[in-house]
Amino acid sequence: MSDFRLWWALFVFFAVLCVLALQRGYRRWRRVLPLVAAVPDSERAAHERRLRREGWRLASMAGSLLAMTALVFAALLGAPPVLLLALRAAAVGGVLGVIGLSLRR
Repeated sequence: MSDFRLWWALFVFFAVLCVLALQRGYRRWRRVLPLVAAVPDSERAAHERRLRREGWRLASMAGSLLAMTALVFAALLGAPPVLLLALRAAAVGGVLGVIGLSLRR
């Protein structure tokens, strides 16, 4: 039983860290959003692209967190293997999206 508690505690710990990172990123994104309008036209397009990419990165992070949470509960409730595979693919796709968008300049 302690093994289950350890994994559950790790899941909750990392889920809380992910939610806190999402909140921080979203607040920063919302704070910067109106500031882009004040940037001169010559530089605005680059800032808008970065801001759009950051928004997609946050959406990908939220999607992967939701997929991982659903995967944990689906596994505990005995969901069919096809659903577990689809949730795994969605979670991995979301994480790859976050990594890919983070590495782009």
